[in-house]
Amino acid sequence: MRLRPPAEVRARAPGERVLGWCPSGTSTLVATDKALLLPEVDGVEVRIPWDLVLRATWEESAVEVTAQDSPGGRAVVRRIPIAEEPGALPEVVRERVNASIVVQHHVELVGERGARFVARREPGSSELRWSVVFDGGLDPSDPELRRRADEALASLRISLGV
Repeated sequence: MRLRPPAEVRARAPGERVLGWCPSGTSTLVATDKALLLPEVDGVEVRIPWDLVLRATWEESAVEVTAQDSPGGRAVVRRIPIAEEPGALPEVVRERVNASIVVQHHVELVGERGARFVARREPGSSELRWSVVFDGGLDPSDPELRRRADEALASLRISLGV
């Protein structure tokens, strides 16, 4: 059981609280109270705020992280090797991702198919960022479908007072 992060892990997250970490190659995968820090590659670090992490799937020797490259941006999948048992890191990642979700609501738009509206917030912020994910088989570029989704989102926001 890892109780206190080593100095090199703490140095990667100045001003943040390290919640979990796991060695990966010559660097470390680090979860802080504000973001997931991917292992450094050639001195370049990828920092993903929790409200942009869509999912993390853990395997014995790797974790696959799916995250938006920017708010509202495309989803990017990254596979990160892990060098040892991740300890509590999977639970920490799950908790931080779930904590960023404020509202999650599905609306039917065409029969039983529709869209999931998700409002998320960065740690320490009160500003909500909404995303819309259409069910399989629906074309998100269809103008009529977008209009219905926009109306449904407006209604949801009014009903929630946000």
